[in-house]
Amino acid sequence: MKTSLLSSVDRFSLVIFTGALTLSCGLRQAQADDYFDPHALEITSGQQQTSDLSWFSRQGGQKPGRYKVSVFVNQTQVDERELEFIQQDAQLVPALDAGYLSRLGVNTGAFPAFQALHKGDTFSDPGKFIPDAAVKFDFAAHRLDFSIPQAAMRQKSRGFIPPEQWDEGIPAAFVDYNLTGSTTNINDIHDSDSFLSLRSGFNLGPWRVRNASSVEYGAGHHWQTQGTSVKRAIKRWKSELMLGDGYTSGDVFDSFQFTGMQLASDENMLPDSERGFAPTIRGIAHSNARITVRQHGYIIYETYVAPGAFVINDLFPTAQSGDLDITIRESDGSERNFTQPWSAVPFMLREGRVKFSASAGKFTRPDTDGETPAFIQASAFYGLPSSLTLYGGAQLSNHYQALAIGVGKDFGQLGALGIDTLAARAQLTENRQGHGQQLRAQYHKNIATTDTSLDLFSNHYTTRDFYSFSEANNYRDPDQHIENRRHRIELSLTQDFGGWGNISASFYRQKYWNSSAVDQTVHVGYYANYKGISWSLGYYLTRSSSDDSDNERSVNLSVSVPLSRWLPGGTTSYSLNNNLNGHTTQQVSLYGTALSQDQLSYNIQQGFDNQAHVANSNLALAWHGGSGSASIGYSHDRYNDRLNYGAAGGIVATQYGVTLSQSLGDTIGLIRAEGAPDVQIEGATNVHTDSRGYAVMPTLSAYHKNTLSLDTETLADEVDLEQNSQTVVPTSGAVVLANYHTHVGVRTLITLTWQGRPLPFGANAFVSGAENATSSKGIVGDGGQVYLSGVPLRGVLHASWRQQGQTVRCSAPITLPAATEFSPVRLLVEKCD
Repeated sequence: MKTSLLSSVDRFSLVIFTGALTLSCGLRQAQADDYFDPHALEITSGQQQTSDLSWFSRQGGQKPGRYKVSVFVNQTQVDERELEFIQQDAQLVPALDAGYLSRLGVNTGAFPAFQALHKGDTFSDPGKFIPDAAVKFDFAAHRLDFSIPQAAMRQKSRGFIPPEQWDEGIPAAFVDYNLTGSTTNINDIHDSDSFLSLRSGFNLGPWRVRNASSVEYGAGHHWQTQGTSVKRAIKRWKSELMLGDGYTSGDVFDSFQFTGMQLASDENMLPDSERGFAPTIRGIAHSNARITVRQHGYIIYETYVAPGAFVINDLFPTAQSGDLDITIRESDGSERNFTQPWSAVPFMLREGRVKFSASAGKFTRPDTDGETPAFIQASAFYGLPSSLTLYGGAQLSNHYQALAIGVGKDFGQLGALGIDTLAARAQLTENRQGHGQQLRAQYHKNIATTDTSLDLFSNHYTTRDFYSFSEANNYRDPDQHIENRRHRIELSLTQDFGGWGNISASFYRQKYWNSSAVDQTVHVGYYANYKGISWSLGYYLTRSSSDDSDNERSVNLSVSVPLSRWLPGGTTSYSLNNNLNGHTTQQVSLYGTALSQDQLSYNIQQGFDNQAHVANSNLALAWHGGSGSASIGYSHDRYNDRLNYGAAGGIVATQYGVTLSQSLGDTIGLIRAEGAPDVQIEGATNVHTDSRGYAVMPTLSAYHKNTLSLDTETLADEVDLEQNSQTVVPTSGAVVLANYHTHVGVRTLITLTWQGRPLPFGANAFVSGAENATSSKGIVGDGGQVYLSGVPLRGVLHASWRQQGQTVRCSAPITLPAATEFSPVRLLVEKCD
């Protein structure tokens, strides 16, 4: 009792003393940084000693060492890595070199002071080399901020990520599967069939091997391989190399399957501000001005420019057309405004951008044994000034040659127009040649004042003997029949009425040489939504050249009503379809999701056909879990009963073992948090770690920053994380590793003594166990107490501190006591020798 009382008095004295010291510091004039004398903690000689706390004695002080930090340049995150920090003027500052600043986008070559540095030289203040440059470290947020004048930065597009930060991923193999099947009972006759689709591959460094196969089971079984390819990124050319089975680019010529090699631009490697087409904005600023660009009333771009002419060429493509409102706000507050209308057809590029594709190999016939001629194909697009895009290409084979050239132009308020022509010559047989031209035009216009969008596409073939490369090869195959196209036109129109919905109309018609047959579709629809209730009314007309019957006409009405007030996650819908000839079908559905993470989805339908006097019923359930999905369904009508089933998911194998997954995308992430089972991944539906602490993020954006975060609320009591979020930038097709350092074990509060007294205040301590297991690191506090997480049940405690300029170490074997039902934290008293 006496000891406890003295301890309480000592603590009270310490609080009073510290408060008085803080108050006196606050009353002083700000002539120097606040400083706390660590020896003030040594109240009596018989109490706890202090270790060397000089690292922490000044505001913001911390111990030097290596820390993983998020790196920001001018308020934009550009990197995340472990850097060395040293102490300078009682503050932690980074140990930098010129190469790292260059990787951050600083134009170090423009400053001669950098040239005087030798290899291996480091510095902490970039302001010594670049006027007005500065760096600031926030230890609590593990954030390093650089402030670099814009003039000292290399010009680069918004969203640019240096290729050095692209992650090729780890060696891995995977299989993505999709199984569907059914069992049908028709008049007591049973029929079963199933279909399994497989997409598999493996990665090694930058190389990606991919295979697509399928197997069908019915009366027998049939295995088919759709193709196998090897790919890798060519970073220097912003392109991808493919060897094996693939498809040619369809930008200029009709696409077809081939076996060979291809080198083509990969726009995913470009930042969003360089993709597609966006207009170049030019103007003149009379002072240090702020430039603001708005579209549809929203700010889409803002920057600051120096006096003189300015150019903005890194707008994000927000739409295919529309008016841009530009505001120039001068430093004196005055403003000038102007409007720049623009439009684009799909293939147009920004000024100075190049896009190319080159393929060589053999034409592939998946279903026949006809000829597989060799060919070479190349195409290129180039963005010119004045919103022009020039493009062209060539196809060459021993019996086929084609050349194409075209141009696209943004005419501002008049819209955008693209025109090209393709001339082809084909040796169809020994005695017959086919030749002709294809003339193609594309037009797009958006009328911002009325929210009207118009697209027009026309394709005309000048002679009946014009053939594409695929058609010419099929003509030489006696088992194939070719209908020579004569003319095709496509039209789409959208009119938006704001809160009153929108009207969409589309028209397609294709005619053929030597035939009166046509392909034709017409659609007009009205779509609206009010407080979650959506409805649509549409008219459809369809006519096919392969069907001599009359045109098929129908009217469709559908209404969807959410039931969240009465049935969370539920929706009911009604649809009616009438063919304008007395045939009507109706369908009522109830569908939605259930359970905490929407793992279960359901769909119940009841329909009726008035012409056949047949009712039909359908029930479907699907389970969406972290390791894949499964579905089952049942349908019934007068003629048959059918049971449907399905399963889909992925299997990923790496050096860390095998992990089950949801259906895989092209680029994926492997989350490794060993010893942390059932931890939810933020931003992903039903993705959580397995019993080993591994999970697969099934889809990532290639060449973009992807933040993978673990939900700490789902961590078990015995698991702690050093960090719960990581940022990765994967290359296309990569399996990138997000490795989280976990501390798995018990949470403890240990009271340590050394030489009969409490361990010095400020000492570092941690516990090591078997198989390289370690606890978190802690700092010893008042009374020699240290809180540690992830402590193994048996291990060795290690402590260290500095005393009189020397490093002192001690250790103690520990065995944790049994847990109590009142507290998850276990208490322990140990002597450290």
